[in-house]
Amino acid sequence: MILKGLVHWELSQGMTEEQLASAIGVPLRTLTNILTNKEPQTCAIWDKFGKYFRMDVDFLRTGESRYAQTRRELSSRTSPGGHIRRIPLFDWHQMGEFAKRGNLPDPIHAEAMVEATDISGIRTFALKVQDDSMEPLFSKGAMIFINPDLGWKPGDFVVATRHGKSMASTLLRQIKAIGNQSILHPVNWMYEDLPLTEPDFVWGKVVRLRKNL
Repeated sequence: MILKGLVHWELSQGMTEEQLASAIGVPLRTLTNILTNKEPQTCAIWDKFGKYFRMDVDFLRTGESRYAQTRRELSSRTSPGGHIRRIPLFDWHQMGEFAKRGNLPDPIHAEAMVEATDISGIRTFALKVQDDSMEPLFSKGAMIFINPDLGWKPGDFVVATRHGKSMASTLLRQIKAIGNQSILHPVNWMYEDLPLTEPDFVWGKVVRLRKNL
C-alpha cells in the first residue's frame, strides 16, 4: 500500500500523527485507518493526500498512473544528432526536492520539459543559471544539466547548498581543493571562495552547458 508507506515515512521524519493529519487536512482517524491497512473511502480524502504528497491520486491508489506517459517521454528516441530525451526544467526551489528522491516522481512537476541530445542519467534535470557568479563560462539565464547521481571531484562544476550563519543558499560553483579542504569557487572574481563544510550538501554535477563538459 503506497499511501501507508508514505505516511510511515512522514512520521519517521519527526511528525506526530496529529501534526500530519492537520497538515494534510484529514481527521486523525483517517491516518489511524491507513496505518491499519484501511484505505480512504472518498475521492475528496484521496485528493488531499495526492495534493500533500504531490502525487497523482491514481498512482497512490493502484501503483499505476494515467500520467505514465511522463516517464516514457524521458526515454530516448533517435535523431540524426543522437538520442533525444525530454529533461525536466526546474526552478531552484524545486530542484532540491527532486534531487533528494531516490526515484522519479510520477507525474513530474516541472516548469517545462526540454529536449536534449545524448544526456545520460535517468534523474538528470535542467536549471537556468540564476546569477553572474560563474561568468563568463556560465552566463545568467543559460541552461545547465545536472546529474544528481554522479560523484564529483576537484575541477567539476556542481550545484550545492551552503549553510551560512543566518541562512542557506544554493549555488553553482566549481569544486577546488586546498589541502584537504574542498572549496566552492566562483569563476567571477567579484564573488568569494567559500569552504564546503559538513552541513553543506552537493546536489549534483553539471554534465552539460550547450556542450559536454
